[in-house]
Amino acid sequence: MRPVFVVDPKRCVACMACVAACSIEHGVLFTLAKSDPEAWPQTQRLRTWVSWIEREEPRPRRTFMPLLCFHCQDTPCERVCPTRATYKTPEGVVLINKDKCIGCAYCIIACPYGARYKVKAGDLEKAKKTFNMKEVEERYSKTELRIKLFKPPVPNEWATAERAVDKCTLCYHRKELGEWIPSCVEVCPTKARMFGDLDDPNDPVAELVRSGKAKQLRPDLKTEGLVYYVR
Repeated sequence: MRPVFVVDPKRCVACMACVAACSIEHGVLFTLAKSDPEAWPQTQRLRTWVSWIEREEPRPRRTFMPLLCFHCQDTPCERVCPTRATYKTPEGVVLINKDKCIGCAYCIIACPYGARYKVKAGDLEKAKKTFNMKEVEERYSKTELRIKLFKPPVPNEWATAERAVDKCTLCYHRKELGEWIPSCVEVCPTKARMFGDLDDPNDPVAELVRSGKAKQLRPDLKTEGLVYYVR
């Protein structure tokens, strides 16, 4: 199988079901914060998130951009990892061995998409004690946001761990269970997030890529990721 993840931003309504599903699946700290494009996801510490884009011209409008690790095949984060904690699976999914990760953050600096972050010590324990959440009214960088851990993660070696670098895994543990579909794709009510197999000639998601309707977000960086966007 050659996995491919396709995003259609025009379908996204920023319901944040994807963020909640990822939190429940992996033990990621959940937040309802509006994303800050100057700091995401390092300050929000999310594996997947939705960026809000405000435009005034030619008319006021708001669009939403679902984002996640692009799972680069020419992988800058893997090249700089001193302990080989970052690695690629045979399918091309980029993962982190939490036992080998020393939290040096070289990979965070190397990632051209800002898709990695470090889980701070004490965050998970603090989140377990937090039961009240409210949506922030100011920008995240100016607000101390309440966070919550819904429940312990689904048992898997790539779940969130304190002091280690974290990122999207495309729910690779689900492949081992025989039902490989990322949790964010599973819950998306508008099908803005899609998952397919490029080796399947009849896969409609893969056809979006083969037909050229879905393209990589930053082809100029030449990282050849597994994530594409419908233009």
